[in-house]
Amino acid sequence: MAEQRQVHFFTELRERRVPQLLGLYMGASWVALEFLGFVTARYDMSPYLVDLVLLALGCMLPSVLLLAYTHGKPGKDQWTFTEKIVVPVNILLMVGLVFVFFSGKDLGATTLRVTAEDETGQTIERVIPKADFRKQVGLFFFTNDTGNPAAGWIGHWLPWGLYIDLIQDLYFDNRNPYQMSGALIEAGAVTGEAPLALMRDIARRYHLPNFIEGSVLAVNPYRVETRLYQTRGGRLVASHVYENDDLGALIDEIAIDIKSDLELSYEHLIEVEDLPVMALSSDNNQALASFVAGLDHLYFEADWNAAVQDLGNATLLDSTFVHAQFYLYQATLFLGQPYEQAINSTMQYIYKVPERLQGAIKEVYYTYQGEPEKALSALTLDVTLFPDDVVARRRLARFYNRAGLYPEALEEYRLIRDLNPEDDLVLRDIAEVHSALGQFREALRSLHDYAKNNPRDAEVLVEMGAVYQLLGQVDDAGKMYDRALLLGYSPARVMAHQARLLSQLGEHHAALAKADEALDAASTAETQLLALRTLEDINESLGLIRDSMAAARQAMSLERRIYGPMNSVLLRLSHFNKYARTTLADSASHMLFQTDQPLPEPWGSAMQVLQVEYKLTQGDRPITAAEEALVDEFFREYKFLVDTPHEEIAARIHEMNGRFLPAIQGYITTLSHYPRRLMIQRDIARTYRKMGDAVGAMTMIKQLLEIYPHDPDVLLELYRIQERVDPVAARETLLRLSEMWQNADDVFLPAREIFTALEEQPAS
Repeated sequence: MAEQRQVHFFTELRERRVPQLLGLYMGASWVALEFLGFVTARYDMSPYLVDLVLLALGCMLPSVLLLAYTHGKPGKDQWTFTEKIVVPVNILLMVGLVFVFFSGKDLGATTLRVTAEDETGQTIERVIPKADFRKQVGLFFFTNDTGNPAAGWIGHWLPWGLYIDLIQDLYFDNRNPYQMSGALIEAGAVTGEAPLALMRDIARRYHLPNFIEGSVLAVNPYRVETRLYQTRGGRLVASHVYENDDLGALIDEIAIDIKSDLELSYEHLIEVEDLPVMALSSDNNQALASFVAGLDHLYFEADWNAAVQDLGNATLLDSTFVHAQFYLYQATLFLGQPYEQAINSTMQYIYKVPERLQGAIKEVYYTYQGEPEKALSALTLDVTLFPDDVVARRRLARFYNRAGLYPEALEEYRLIRDLNPEDDLVLRDIAEVHSALGQFREALRSLHDYAKNNPRDAEVLVEMGAVYQLLGQVDDAGKMYDRALLLGYSPARVMAHQARLLSQLGEHHAALAKADEALDAASTAETQLLALRTLEDINESLGLIRDSMAAARQAMSLERRIYGPMNSVLLRLSHFNKYARTTLADSASHMLFQTDQPLPEPWGSAMQVLQVEYKLTQGDRPITAAEEALVDEFFREYKFLVDTPHEEIAARIHEMNGRFLPAIQGYITTLSHYPRRLMIQRDIARTYRKMGDAVGAMTMIKQLLEIYPHDPDVLLELYRIQERVDPVAARETLLRLSEMWQNADDVFLPAREIFTALEEQPAS
């Protein structure tokens, strides 16, 4: 009986033509999906469209079956009650699922057309992909498993070659190991070689969804294995082994497979611009090996002379090797011997550089040519041509940040956040700009938002502690530093911050001890320098000039190693300024500014500005009109190369020359642009005092005392103001300063002033 009913059911399905209609629906759906797949690939439409249509067609299958069953039989029929309920419900369910799975996804074209002007005014038009469809990949060094140490350069060249090959494709945002060198060194991978777990950790830190590593198995012919991983789960996505006599062809082959493994369409692979990697670099293996050695010296050893030798050798072997020419120029810049031929060759062969990297080269070229507006124009062109390119926007944001154009930098970082919401690393950049704008509460909100998603990231706790210090919330700052230590984050770096916090609390000798502890714990040149700078500043605040300069001499040695000989020449000022308020000022000035030969630009002009700044710190000699003109000329051409704002140094010149009203206006302008420079309030108070406006002076110094109640220089200015309006309070401040400076060196002029005043005043 059951068997008869089953036969009857299938017979009825055939009579109602359900199988035929269902087959027709499935066939038509298949044709529609195939056609849609072709259209999306051919016309750069969103790949989400295929998924959307597949979901809709699948969701509507119950309605198709019902309609086929009720209307498939020949003859007249009517809509049933069941159909009137099921079909609308099915449609609503389908719409709901589409909304859930595709809400927020771009279903239009994957590209957009943009038009812009370059730095010469020429109009450029490009078709570029939208951010939602780009791939982000971290590229790590390949291990050398050949048994031949001389083949080690190949494992370093492969990810760099892949980087410039892949970045031709606008669908790719990738990072090579040299761009992640800071994180590698900080984690102990001082040569860039890292275990898999560390690679994944760094890829996660940079919010890269995928990363690639591999092994060089043999040479002659080259045999290489690559492994593509998913960062979130650590899953191996794909692994390939390649063998080829031509290293460049091997890289090109790897790049194509990476694109396929990341599911870029076949049509895209055929049509995308994809020059052979050797056309973008060099076909001379010796030149490539020298280039890699030069980059290793630059990024992992900070050995500028060795870098120049190897990069120079690469350019001798292949003068058209544009990347070697560019890095050679940068290395010679650090040495103070800029090789103009290198940067001229870079610009001559810049067509060999993928277009998205050309802005970075032009930024360096125009900046050091004294044409900052063209440098900015080149970076602006990049974000106009590639508005969804996070790398280009970050480069522009950093330029704005360096130039003190904080509102513009903040807008760029917000756009980066909108373009890539999953990359919350930009929240820390946003916090830094908010802090620079004096918006400390907003900065803390951004840092807290980041910390919620990254509770194990101790570095953000240190940043939060620094902002709390600017707010004067020293207890909160201390808690942040303690938590960072518990998480095991760079103890030396944390202790250096703790030392400054102790100094802010007035525990100066404990601060010195903590700074010494930080120096003992420092394991890298950068953390040693941070500890030495802290030790130097705290000693100076206590008038211990000799101890301060002993730390400075060690710091200058490290600066030369880290920043290169030429930049370290300019950094000397911040150390030698400690002599400006001592009886050794003139001899220190001679040591600071003597040079064996004229310095090249822009360092020659910068040195003249530093001479003026040193005179300002001494505070006892007017600035000549010629010196003032030198300062103005330097900031016109090289304003983006220095940290000191032009408004601030101009205000100090006005003050030194007795032009107090424009000095105050200049200081106020500087403080409005750079609110984090809280000590400018002391400059304003000092200028008001010189004008005879004790009320204005006291108002400004009291604001500063709320944040730095134990700073000796702030207390010294307070005493000088009180001396005019409140002798009793001045006496109390004198006693506080005498206690702080009781061990000060006899050459320290402010301490002499204080102890002389104490002797002249009656004890009452």
